[in-house]
Amino acid sequence: MKLLEIQSSVRLEKSISRALSHEFIEALQNLHPDLQHQQQDVGTNPPAHPTELWTTANYLPPENHTPEMATVMTESDRLIAELLWADRIVLGVPMYNFSVPSTLKAYLDNIVRVNRTFTFDPQTHTFKGLATGKKAIAIVPSAGNFVVGTPLREMNFCDPYLRSILGFIGIEEVEIVPIPNQFMDEEIRQQEVENARLKLINLAAYW
Repeated sequence: MKLLEIQSSVRLEKSISRALSHEFIEALQNLHPDLQHQQQDVGTNPPAHPTELWTTANYLPPENHTPEMATVMTESDRLIAELLWADRIVLGVPMYNFSVPSTLKAYLDNIVRVNRTFTFDPQTHTFKGLATGKKAIAIVPSAGNFVVGTPLREMNFCDPYLRSILGFIGIEEVEIVPIPNQFMDEEIRQQEVENARLKLINLAAYW
């Protein structure tokens, strides 16, 4: 198993998504002693946002890149190589203002690239993901309760976006593990954390 861990919380010691991600990865390591693990921490080390030069280079074959284009695409190329290397992806994704952290959006903008992680057929107007054969788990703490069946569900732009963007590049097996109600009282918060922890323990056994 080759695992890529992507963390996007700006918090370190008090981050629930980081803590449960690490517990889940530790459980996987116990089950798979040969597990290889790389981490990409966009919460503390965010990638650069795409620029005009980046966008121009993105639609040109590498052999047509100027030295400046080659330089500006270096980080994106590295992030894509890391993603394609992995067959399992664990994402720590706290919900910020009903969606993903902006640093994670910048990361995704760097890895969703034509002819690298997806292709487009101009004749049929169809897209095909190239990052296939992978599974992803997103651990998603939130202040309130945005899960299916709750009044705030329609304000949840985090879960559907993750499923859509990962599916677009070929990662169709996406498990969302919510940790809701983290702005409630201590007993409720801890119960939600424990519910997520138990779910992750069960997932580790067969994921």
